[in-house]
Amino acid sequence: MNRPKKREIFICINKRAGGAACIGQGAIDALRALINEAKQRGNKVKIKRNVCMGYCGQGPNVKIRGGEFFHDVKPEDAKMILDAEEDLNE
Repeated sequence: MNRPKKREIFICINKRAGGAACIGQGAIDALRALINEAKQRGNKVKIKRNVCMGYCGQGPNVKIRGGEFFHDVKPEDAKMILDAEEDLNE
């Protein structure tokens, strides 16, 4: 039996004392943009908060389950990320 792929996008919202961390680099704004874009599209993907993906200096970081990894994500990247997630699930 083939299970459908889980449709999930993970975004790091890590807070870290000293040094770079995704939360301080705009992760909350990027998270809001991803959620809003998914809602506008009626997309069934789940946007999940994650803590530390290991690329703190390149954050905010976003990972599509079974797909691409994005670094230095800005709110304006939400459309591109959702496009990539939809392409993966066609």
